[in-house]
Amino acid sequence: MAALVALGMGAAWLANFDLFGAWNLAVRNDTIGTTITGFLIAGGAYFWHEVLHFFAGVSRKFTDEAAVLEKEQHLRRVA
Repeated sequence: MAALVALGMGAAWLANFDLFGAWNLAVRNDTIGTTITGFLIAGGAYFWHEVLHFFAGVSRKFTDEAAVLEKEQHLRRVA
């Protein structure tokens, strides 16, 4: 999570992107707007990470990876 915050803030500062300025919202300082934009980018990245993780889990649930591995490696059940 800390890495996402650092990457989000770094991306916002590197691009000098202030989302609040783009929306014409009053912010006390431009640096605060850029910093909060970095937090929003990090939050969006974390959200999509969890959504993609959820769909990967659903995919594994429906394909039953253990059965596929047993079939590919010609394994048999012991118990």
